[in-house]
Amino acid sequence: MSGDDDRAGRGRDLFLTDLWSLVVDEDGRVDGVPAWIESWFRGTPPGTAPDHPTAAALHRVLASGADADDLTDVVRAMQHEVVRNVCLLLDDPGLLGIRHDGPAWELTAISTAPPDRRPMGDLHPAFDEHDPSGRSGEPRGRPVPAHLPGHPPHARTAVAQARAGDRLAALRTWREATGATPAEAKAALDALLDGY
Repeated sequence: MSGDDDRAGRGRDLFLTDLWSLVVDEDGRVDGVPAWIESWFRGTPPGTAPDHPTAAALHRVLASGADADDLTDVVRAMQHEVVRNVCLLLDDPGLLGIRHDGPAWELTAISTAPPDRRPMGDLHPAFDEHDPSGRSGEPRGRPVPAHLPGHPPHARTAVAQARAGDRLAALRTWREATGATPAEAKAALDALLDGY
């Protein structure tokens, strides 16, 4: 690889790493709450609805019983899609089916010493390689909690695990959340599985 290609490659890697830093951190937490959610509620007194329309909508969604980790997964997936589409737009708008004529876009790395501009291409094929989770843009591999109106998160997660074929994980989830004995956890889980 020539020096010019190497500099363009390093610039592309840095740009893609920076893009991924803008996607919500699925593991970042503040006081047990996903950090991106906590940031929307920061400064809002406990027990009150936030003033900002987006924060207020998020407050309503969580108050309706939505799981904060499920919201994180959805937000991360949507952000991934948007940022990946920006890479496609920069590489070739035709790849998105937007248009085939008109201006083309180019990302250029600029070095100031000495002044130098290097175009960078092939962003979209390399974008998922920079996913800090190591999953190449794929969602987390945990079961989505079952839809069980009126049941707590541990019950919804345990049912999802059992339906996915992992009864041991389901029983462990139930026991850790409730302190139940193995027999009590099995009976409660079986009752839920029979009822839904």
